[in-house]
Amino acid sequence: MEFANDLLELAKLLANLYPEHPRQANLRRALSTAYYAIFHLLIFEATLNWGRVEQRAQLGRILNHGRMKTASVEMVAALNSNAKRYNSDSPERMAAEHLLYFCNAFVQAQQYRNDADYNTAKEWTTTEVVDQIEEVTKAFHLWSTVRQGATAQAYLVSLFGERR
Repeated sequence: MEFANDLLELAKLLANLYPEHPRQANLRRALSTAYYAIFHLLIFEATLNWGRVEQRAQLGRILNHGRMKTASVEMVAALNSNAKRYNSDSPERMAAEHLLYFCNAFVQAQQYRNDADYNTAKEWTTTEVVDQIEEVTKAFHLWSTVRQGATAQAYLVSLFGERR
């Protein structure tokens, strides 16, 4: 997870590199880097369950952006449909809300990355970029609170492909 954390720190540095005169290239790279931070966090977590350490990098190459977005959207739908099952103050409800936030943050970060990389008509502000990086930072924190739960682990498995 060190690589993912390093990417998140780099995103913060890029966003604030020229505070007086922010450059679009830096702001765009910051958004892209923030997305890749959360992307690599998921790769690390999903492959961590694989017993053969020497094969984890190879296994991580199976994961792709589109499938990960689909899995995240599907998890959001599942969590929303099950929300009524939990008491408002239960630990299960809190875990579901944290995972919901994380999945939404992943989808949003991917969209921002696409816009930053391909929509050259969009002018980014430092505030927009810093706010998005804060969303990813919060997602990192929330992930650390739910990562061992059954639903989070099922989510990690879903990143690899369709259920059969």
